[in-house]
Amino acid sequence: MNMMKYILLIASIISLSACQSDASKRLDEDATKRAHLHYQLGLDALHKGTVPKAFEELYISDKIKPNQPDTLDAIAYAWRLRGDNKKAEQFYKKAIKADAGSSTYNNYGSLLNELGKYDDAIKNLTIALEDPRYRNQSLVFVNLGDAYMGKGNLEEAVKAYRKAKLLSPAWTYPELREAAAYTTFHRPNYAQALYETILRREPANQPALAELIALLKGKGQDNLLRTYIRAFIKANPDKLQQAWAKDELALLRTSK
Repeated sequence: MNMMKYILLIASIISLSACQSDASKRLDEDATKRAHLHYQLGLDALHKGTVPKAFEELYISDKIKPNQPDTLDAIAYAWRLRGDNKKAEQFYKKAIKADAGSSTYNNYGSLLNELGKYDDAIKNLTIALEDPRYRNQSLVFVNLGDAYMGKGNLEEAVKAYRKAKLLSPAWTYPELREAAAYTTFHRPNYAQALYETILRREPANQPALAELIALLKGKGQDNLLRTYIRAFIKANPDKLQQAWAKDELALLRTSK
């Protein structure tokens, strides 16, 4: 083989290799786009409550582009909606193995709370908090508070709930969880004070009113409850919630 033929042969091999590389890259990009489309369709189905459709789309996405953390996390959530926490845990573990971010650690920590694995929950929730860019840190702290409650540690639970409230001042849920913690640990005065604080600020808050009624009914504070129930009816435009409050008011009258 003369030198010219050799050079041409090498050039053709390099050219072929480059073409194959470009083609492979295009195929990979196409697969990524298709997988993302099915992932988005799966998320949309989850938001609409059509779980079978969500499973269909998410599993297609996982087949096209396996081991994508966001897809695995969404599949885990879908299994939670189906009530199969064992399979949900498997997919959370797969997502974490695939280098998932704080969101998955938080979601997994929440599941571990449900399963009563509070030490493991604390471990995963602590990892979720390591990324200061994660936007749902207040939710992580609520889940962390629930984990400490599961362990019977009121002090650490309250600390976590208050950190959640500090990060999201407009969010009432951490206060509701803190009040529930005080009720669990037989500190009704603290719980009552928190529920009343919420209702003075948000008179139409049904969870706070419902818990206050449960806490005080039959304890000689019916007049106080009537005040909050009437304020709730006046402030809440929802007809169903108004009906609920009117029934509670009627029950107070018949309990004399």
